[in-house]
Amino acid sequence: MPEPFIVLDPILEVETTRRERAPRPQQFQTIGLLDNGKPNSDKLLKKVAAMLETRYPGVQINYYRKPGAYRPAPNALLDRVAAECDVALVGIGD
Repeated sequence: MPEPFIVLDPILEVETTRRERAPRPQQFQTIGLLDNGKPNSDKLLKKVAAMLETRYPGVQINYYRKPGAYRPAPNALLDRVAAECDVALVGIGD
């Protein structure tokens, strides 16, 4: 007698708390770029940095990098980005 064929449903339903987006600042002096550590994310963020420098002359851009692509950013790093920057972007590579 053949073994039964079992089909698993890969859909995971997760309840999450909805969070409102932070208000966008009218002015900013410092932009943080956080590299997530994946291949080519540094190239993407360097291109973004060049575009931002052209669009917002005089803005300071700080570059940060997570220790690895498959680990969350350490709280200390996120706190540093928040303390040093008015706004921040995260770059995802591949």
